[in-house]
Amino acid sequence: MKKFFHYLGNVAEIIIAFYLYGLLQNLYFLPVKVHERFHLNWTAQIWLTALITVLVLWLSFKFYKQQLREVNDWGFNQRPHWSLKRILTAFFGLLLIVVLGGVMLQALGQGKVSANQEQLNSLAKQSGQLFKIMVVFIAPACEEVIFRGMFFNTFFTKATRLNKWAGILASGFVFAYLHDPHFTKFILIYWVLGCVLAWVYMSTKDLRYSMLTHMCYNALGFI
Repeated sequence: MKKFFHYLGNVAEIIIAFYLYGLLQNLYFLPVKVHERFHLNWTAQIWLTALITVLVLWLSFKFYKQQLREVNDWGFNQRPHWSLKRILTAFFGLLLIVVLGGVMLQALGQGKVSANQEQLNSLAKQSGQLFKIMVVFIAPACEEVIFRGMFFNTFFTKATRLNKWAGILASGFVFAYLHDPHFTKFILIYWVLGCVLAWVYMSTKDLRYSMLTHMCYNALGFI
């Protein structure tokens, strides 16, 4: 029974973190609508967005670290946090994403973009600089703690080889589905992206590195 409630609590934390992440996206992607709905001046809205961002990130990481204190067979988040080998692993992951994603986009896309990317392109026009902040920094932080950190802490807690690779595939698929819920052919590209990010996390045992890979990849879209 104790294990059941532990599992249920972790699932609830994932749902809460994901819901808060969705609300946070609205603040960044739909600033005009938020401005009009709550009758805020722009200065007040910027401060409100910054405050809510800090609170959402703090709570999400609090959930993650609490889960690690309860069960951490994999040895995640151990000191020292930074090493050259793991930094190189993160950049190798970035290279894999760029190469594999590019090859698959050429094979599947034929000059087209996914519905998710079309929506992001539309949001970019109305969000201004807030869009870049969300895509490059906030989204990778939130998505990595949810889809990699909390996901493995909940569904693949036992440190076995089978769990590692099953978790990588499952984490990648969930990530892909939430970016392409209509199951178009582009879901394969998001699946590869999610799997590589999960591989970076499992290879380094530290979210900092999958976040670094994710942030760098998203930043490439603005270069």
